[in-house]
Amino acid sequence: MVRRRLLATLAGVATTVLVAAGGAYGGAVTGEAEPAGPLAAEMTAALEQQPGGVQLSDNAMAWGGGEVIVVWPSPGEEAAPAGLGDGLRSDVVEALGVTELADPWQASGGVEARGSASTCPSGYYCFYTASNFDGARYQFSSTCSGYASSWGFDNNASSWVNRNSSRNYHAYDYVGGTRLWTMTPGTSDSYVGSSADNRMSYWTCSSA
Repeated sequence: MVRRRLLATLAGVATTVLVAAGGAYGGAVTGEAEPAGPLAAEMTAALEQQPGGVQLSDNAMAWGGGEVIVVWPSPGEEAAPAGLGDGLRSDVVEALGVTELADPWQASGGVEARGSASTCPSGYYCFYTASNFDGARYQFSSTCSGYASSWGFDNNASSWVNRNSSRNYHAYDYVGGTRLWTMTPGTSDSYVGSSADNRMSYWTCSSA
């Protein structure tokens, strides 16, 4: 019993040091704990597809030090919350240096709560799994190209926002396939249209 308690204490200290080190030195914060909260099943599935993510809140997970963030709607809601949602893991958010994303109302001075293009943070581009910026929100900052299947929304994008000022993003049904739409800086689309809806599997970028 004493040995178990000692091991648990050491594990807790190690986790605290790891998070603190990530904040102090700008390194990656690695998530060892299993996701918890009302969306734990969705987060666990996301980690199976893309390991290395850390839980930021009851609604959000991050990869690559915050370069990729996924925010899911709370149970019973149609749209992901603005910011990072409920049950914020403040220590992890601070260690990753993404505290400005936690309270978008304060950061921008007037963000609509949900179902709005303004829920995509400055510097990011976002895909939404439903029209009118509803559903889960997949937000990327420095990623130039990617496969939607790697993040769990293959053929499941209906609206988008581009708040990256230096890049255009081009959506395709597959690599080398039909271009479905282009996202120029500062633009958004609340519905990609019936011919492109739920067809995107791949995207890439070009300089604006």
